[in-house]
Amino acid sequence: MSASRNMTSALRTLTHNGASTSTQALCNSTRRQVVASHRRSASTAVATSSSSTTSIADATPSASSISYVHDPTPNVHLPRLARSEPELYAAVRPPPLSAFAALTARLGLLPSSLDPQTRDRRIRLVYQACTHPSFQALIDQVNAAANLQLEPSAAVSGLAKKQGASALDAAQFLALPEGSVEHHAALATVGNSLLGMLATEHLHLRYPNLPTRVLKAAVSAYVGPSTLSDVGAELGLSAQGMLRWNKQARVPAGGNLTQKRGGRGALPRTLSSSSTTASSATQMRTLLSRDVAADAMRALVAVVFQEQGLGAARSFVTSHFLHRALNLASLLKFNDPKRALASTCARYAKPKPQSRMIAESGRLSISPVFVVGVWSGATKIGEGTGSSIRMAEFRAAEDALRRLYLTETPLGDFDVPSCTLDAQFDGVVGGAAKRESRSFTPQPLGEAEVLTAAGKSRH
Repeated sequence: MSASRNMTSALRTLTHNGASTSTQALCNSTRRQVVASHRRSASTAVATSSSSTTSIADATPSASSISYVHDPTPNVHLPRLARSEPELYAAVRPPPLSAFAALTARLGLLPSSLDPQTRDRRIRLVYQACTHPSFQALIDQVNAAANLQLEPSAAVSGLAKKQGASALDAAQFLALPEGSVEHHAALATVGNSLLGMLATEHLHLRYPNLPTRVLKAAVSAYVGPSTLSDVGAELGLSAQGMLRWNKQARVPAGGNLTQKRGGRGALPRTLSSSSTTASSATQMRTLLSRDVAADAMRALVAVVFQEQGLGAARSFVTSHFLHRALNLASLLKFNDPKRALASTCARYAKPKPQSRMIAESGRLSISPVFVVGVWSGATKIGEGTGSSIRMAEFRAAEDALRRLYLTETPLGDFDVPSCTLDAQFDGVVGGAAKRESRSFTPQPLGEAEVLTAAGKSRH
């Protein structure tokens, strides 16, 4: 028994000794392989570094032949004006040429057959039409102070460059003027006259029975400041940097609109006129962007007239202004439409108007409805509804007067008087094709609106 135990312990000792010996041998061989690989890698790295050092040393010139100077200024940076007066810089920064070229193309002033000189001149004219006279104050402010003036390299593009302004900058931007600014004051005056003439003759021939006061109100509605500003926004004048003006400018305010003419609490005519003149001379208001856009649109109409002639200006005004939808019925107001209708029928030698009941519903209820028609002889000339018979008669007379005054001539059945001047005002050289003057056949004037003692004061 003891002999077997001794044999077992001897075998266990032999087994452990053999395992430890084999493990130690395996570790020693692995360590030798790792050390050998490290030695090969180190020798390779040393050889590579020595060869690369030798090649760099051969390719790099000596330190004495190069003098490196650190320049912290970037190649392109904002000028001093942008850092000291950012609002002033944003107002006077040169605009991109592409924006005004696109606006000129929308106006139809850049056909494909145009020569480069005429193309540049028309783009400059459109840029002038978008420049308000108040912009001169900003240029004077920049030129007055030495620390606000733009660097020579920034005068073209608005960005200071180390190498200076390039030819590409001159082709991409409209340089800032150094002296006087070419603004649109004269062009806006011509455009305002053209708009008034073209709109008046078009509306007068399209609505021949329209009263004079309503005709004036319609002209103001079609080509007034609000409409001009809206059309300018549709053409792109509301984009950033298109309108050049001084936002701090002050202009004279209009008359006192709180006192209605002839209304309750109104001053006598002599006192009200003198007080209105004095107040308008002293009161000032801020120049609004809508005012600048309206003046710019007037100037653009003048540019189209100058470059392409009266016919092109008429087509532009008709398509952009006179074809807009406007409810002229809201401009007709009558204090006593029944009496006005009776006098109108007498003036046109028509039978006296008569009101007749057409239908009614709920006469004894809380919400009755009456339908009344107006006849002149056997012709029905108007119809109206109301909750009472008098209201229905009032509305029927109004409807008859509106049908008369808003009688519309078809667009193709009349010629405007200014068409006889198309050949005389055909634009400058290089403009549109030559136009021939058309003949004008005047329409009958109809009944005159001249009243007794017209133009005299009623008081």
